[in-house]
Amino acid sequence: MPGKWSGSSGYTSASRIRSVVEHFLALPSASQTSGRFANMWSSRAVDFLDPEDLTYIIGGGEGNSAAGWSSYVYRLYGSTRNTSSGGDFAIRGLPDTPYREFLADRTTLNAISSAISGITDADQGRRLYQFLASTLVPAGRYTRGGSHQEILIAWAAVGSSAAPTSG
Repeated sequence: MPGKWSGSSGYTSASRIRSVVEHFLALPSASQTSGRFANMWSSRAVDFLDPEDLTYIIGGGEGNSAAGWSSYVYRLYGSTRNTSSGGDFAIRGLPDTPYREFLADRTTLNAISSAISGITDADQGRRLYQFLASTLVPAGRYTRGGSHQEILIAWAAVGSSAAPTSG
C-alpha cells in the first residue's frame, strides 16, 4: 500500500525550490538579480506552500529526506551504473548525459566561486543562483525544465555536502 509523505520531506524541499526557480525565471530579465533570488530563496518556506502529499514511496529504498530524494533522482539518471563489471544487473555504461553535464558544470562553477565556500542555506542559494545565471554553462541548460533542472533542484534541496561526486 502506498504511503503518504508529508511535512519537511525531500520532496517538499525540492518542490519549494522548484517554485522559487520557476517564479524567478518568470520575472523580466532585468529583475532576475542575485538580490531578488536571495530574497525568494530565504523566504521559500513561507512564500511557497507545501505541495500535495506525495502518494508514493521514494524509490530505491531511499529515506523520506532531502538526501533520499536527491539519491533517488541521481539514480534515475544512471549515477550508480557500474562502468566496469556491469554489477548485479549487467548494466554497463556511463551515467546519462544530463548527470555527466551537471557534474562538469558543478566543477566549473566551484572553481570560480571559491568565495561561496560555506555550508549555510544562504550559501547553497548563491550556488543555485550561479547555475541559473552563469554564462559559463550553456544558455538554457538549467532554466527550461527537464532532466538538467531536476538534477539541479535535487542537489539544491540536499545542499552541497551531499552532491554527487562520481558517475
